[in-house]
Amino acid sequence: MIKKLLTNLFIFISLFWLTITSAQSELTFVDPEEVGFSSEQLGKIESYFQGRVDRGEIAGIVTLVARNGKIAHLSAVGYQNVEQRVPMETDSLFRIYSMTKPIASTALMMLYQDGLFQLNDPLSKFIPEFAGLRVLRDPSGPLDETVAMEREPTIQDVLRHTAGFSHGLGRSEYDDLFVGSGIFRPETSLEEMMTALSKVPLMNQPGSSYRYSIGPDIALRLVEIISGMEADDYLERRMFDPLGMDDTGYVVTSDNAGRLSPIHWMKDGELVAINSENGSPFGGVLVEDWSVNNYTMNHEYKGGSIGLVSTAEDYWRFAQAMLNGGELGGERIIGRKTVEYMAQNHLTPQQHETFSPALGFGLGFATIEIPSGVSYTTSEGNFYWAGAAATNFWIDPTENIVVVAMTQHMGVRGTGALRGELHSLVYGALID
Repeated sequence: MIKKLLTNLFIFISLFWLTITSAQSELTFVDPEEVGFSSEQLGKIESYFQGRVDRGEIAGIVTLVARNGKIAHLSAVGYQNVEQRVPMETDSLFRIYSMTKPIASTALMMLYQDGLFQLNDPLSKFIPEFAGLRVLRDPSGPLDETVAMEREPTIQDVLRHTAGFSHGLGRSEYDDLFVGSGIFRPETSLEEMMTALSKVPLMNQPGSSYRYSIGPDIALRLVEIISGMEADDYLERRMFDPLGMDDTGYVVTSDNAGRLSPIHWMKDGELVAINSENGSPFGGVLVEDWSVNNYTMNHEYKGGSIGLVSTAEDYWRFAQAMLNGGELGGERIIGRKTVEYMAQNHLTPQQHETFSPALGFGLGFATIEIPSGVSYTTSEGNFYWAGAAATNFWIDPTENIVVVAMTQHMGVRGTGALRGELHSLVYGALID
């Protein structure tokens, strides 16, 4: 009996340590020199952003730098909530806004590699309402002057933002019509969103130009239709669970609400939270109190353009999986060649005229085409994106680097420079 108990105890302990070792192998911290960084230079990331906090320029920020799949830097500086003096933590939660888009695009491409659709399929093959879309005669002209489509938008169009849809984030008459249709309301499901979209004219002919849009919402609705699963269930089962992204989702539970940073804006020279009491910095759906502060409720809208909450570590897991060719810790979510295809520029020369000359756009990510054409140190072939509240990430296949920066600011001068600042600090620390 004693021998059997000891044997069972040994098995239990072995399995326990195997589990711990497996979990740690997915999140490995190393001295920067081990992966070719200078500790002194990489340490300047924390001191630099602490200086910005001390000067009242930002509330706080979490930064993560990994190379060769190992984390060389992870720091949290400043405040998660500057008004209440709640310190920023490395596991603080953030609204990632448009950093939802690469995740939604990847989810759809996971179905593409199963042969369930082709990129040149018209959207109406799966969403019949889109067969009769109209197009504005003039993007800045009267909303009632429309023409027929010259061709239908395709699945590739929605992934590379060339379908002709808008994002509705401005203050024009068209944007008011767009948002007024209820597209971004919390109670609007993706299915209902498609119906509303079908009644709003496209801003330009499909395929004619790049126009930043809510294409990833359409992509995620396609995921629902093709997979037969609700969007949040599909993401959780097929992506978040396999990659260990335990803090990523559309709803922050009550026991985690204290980890969610408010979005800060600059009011009368002081950083404050966007809420009903403080107001917001400018108009538009993204800064409305009902839009900013609804993440603790299980609402109907589970978006592909905006909507997810995550942590720096969780988003690193997604980005690292993409850098690894679709897998992390032995769990594969997508194929290597599919990732390579997504990370290539898909814009035609004509479409490229309405985008940056130095950049391209793939299937869910922007791409660096001409490094000397951007205003910061980078590598050709980088693919990346950012979120409206100043969150950022990039993936560098040349240097085998992943960088994630999480913060929560809108309408705060200087936060647009965070990407360039972080590029300078990270690449300036490379010694090998």
